[in-house]
Amino acid sequence: RLSCLAVRKDPAGPANSKTPARRLLVAHASLDPRPPSLFTADGGSGSSSRGGGKGAGGGPSLGPAGLRLTRSRMDLWFEDSDAAGHACRALSGKIAKARARRGGRIRAALLAR
Repeated sequence: RLSCLAVRKDPAGPANSKTPARRLLVAHASLDPRPPSLFTADGGSGSSSRGGGKGAGGGPSLGPAGLRLTRSRMDLWFEDSDAAGHACRALSGKIAKARARRGGRIRAALLAR
């Protein structure tokens, strides 16, 4: 689901790095307790470390029903900053369109009731 993603460019690499390779950080947030297969679960985002909930992993509690936001991430590497910038713009556009469609579907469902 593209609407669950967020993408950003990693800041420029370390000053002592000789490689032009650049990284895109792709974050996924969903109510599904399992992250997508290519994503790595964020272990440090558990609410147990903040004292806001019970159990390990997951994210902040989203209400009395015990829904938890699961956060995960994926690092995408590109050969240079131009390729990373182009990919970031393309992915950001696709994500924005998916979120706009999601909002339309939510609005239609609420108006149908």
